[in-house]
Amino acid sequence: MRGIESGGPERQNGGSPPTGILVIRVWRETETPEPFRARIIAGSPEGDELTVGYARSRAGLVSAVNRWLDTMPDSCG
Repeated sequence: MRGIESGGPERQNGGSPPTGILVIRVWRETETPEPFRARIIAGSPEGDELTVGYARSRAGLVSAVNRWLDTMPDSCG
């Protein structure tokens, strides 16, 4: 079995590695009137401390993602 390297086209073409990591987990809590929940984990490949945040709405999640994207260099997006 052959190994698979992740990282997108930049990695495959010898470019620099990604400058950030964002993981989003979304679930529903059916016992509450507003069931949407999301956990957001952000960090960088350099090993910086991870930041963990939570959202209780889709709008809150989108806002958190946009704030994270605003910290990325223009060449990353």
